[in-house]
Amino acid sequence: MLRTAVLASSLFTLSAHANISVFDDMLACHTSDSNPGLAVRIEQSGKLIYTGVAGLSDIKSKQVLKLDNVFQIGSVSKQFTAAAILQLVEKNKLALSDTLGDFIAGLPTEFAQVTIASVLSHTSGLPNYNNDARIRNIWHIKQDLDAIIKEITKQSVIAGPGEVFNYSNTGYVLLGKVIEVASGLNYADYLRTHIFSPLQMNHSYVTKQDEGNTGTTGYTSDNNSPIKVDRSWVHASGAIVSTLEDMSRWHQALISGKVISKPSYQKMITPTVLNNGETSPYGFGLYNYPISGKKTINHEGWIPGFMTWSIYLPDDDLYAVAFSNNDAKHPGPLVLDMIARQISLSPAPITKINKGLAKNLIGKYQFTDNRVMTISEENKQFFGQINDEPKRRLLLREDESFSFECTENYYKLSNKNDEVILTPINLYRGEGQPLRKLL
Repeated sequence: MLRTAVLASSLFTLSAHANISVFDDMLACHTSDSNPGLAVRIEQSGKLIYTGVAGLSDIKSKQVLKLDNVFQIGSVSKQFTAAAILQLVEKNKLALSDTLGDFIAGLPTEFAQVTIASVLSHTSGLPNYNNDARIRNIWHIKQDLDAIIKEITKQSVIAGPGEVFNYSNTGYVLLGKVIEVASGLNYADYLRTHIFSPLQMNHSYVTKQDEGNTGTTGYTSDNNSPIKVDRSWVHASGAIVSTLEDMSRWHQALISGKVISKPSYQKMITPTVLNNGETSPYGFGLYNYPISGKKTINHEGWIPGFMTWSIYLPDDDLYAVAFSNNDAKHPGPLVLDMIARQISLSPAPITKINKGLAKNLIGKYQFTDNRVMTISEENKQFFGQINDEPKRRLLLREDESFSFECTENYYKLSNKNDEVILTPINLYRGEGQPLRKLL
């Protein structure tokens, strides 16, 4: 495993309070030296908290991942597309109330009439071409953008504008065309000229399938053979390649008004109100919903061979981004474990055994699906075993809590009406159904 406490950028100083060894251990828990790996970066209030990488960039050559490896970031690209649209709004090249038909000729009427704002927020009612079996049979073939648009707009819309939140890669590909028409540059050139170069994101670009090996091989659970999707089909919905440091530069510039104005950024992070008054969890290119009681601005990215997650907690001024070169390995659990330890979202581990907790804890507990977890003590060490699965070491924590090793998700012990119960707390999903202690 490789990690670093060396500064990757002069923009940051390393936090004196960062527990590097704890984060190293967390990274090791989620990776293997012989498999595709993970790269992660966490920063808070102008301080680099941690940056680390582990695993292989290429299994065949046994090349290890490095901190400057480039990764395909998938739908995390959507925030770049949204920012590009808002730049053009600020330059009076278009308006959010303009329709797709104002910029793209020949669209079916139901596509042409939707506004750019509704497409940005996934409330346009447009379909998602990923769900079209016909498209999946041809998306391995490289096509120009106009040919792709002709194919992906053959689907029917699923609802009227503002009726529902429906995530649509189709819509974001069309936004890429809007950027090209409004700016006079192709999508890749626009981002390079107006975002990547000004921010010195020197390792970020819009990828094409025929550009060759970027140095990071993507893998999938399907026989290590990524699904063949030519990146021409992905375009403005998710074709960007980047690095940890470049993503840090992007985030800092975006929130500080260096990419778009702060009012425009507020549009990106403000959830959209639907026609019925309900609020969707999405602004323009970014999700906004709470995790573990904290406001988060986040987005994940999946593209064959790769997964990415970026998350910002504005109240804590904490930003994290992580890459995986295995599209079946989500980096989110690692990121949440690190965030939880950094800002105390989970009870702190304890080294001194609480005898009262130990006595109450030992026993059998039943899940609502009738699985049974057995908690035992051996040589002053606690173990948990669910049905016939292998025993796993437990980590005792403050507040009458414990977790399994290698996770900050935890269980809280309590006594209600003389009944001992365990309540599982998942950092992402929240409180789960309690387990009751069997007599």
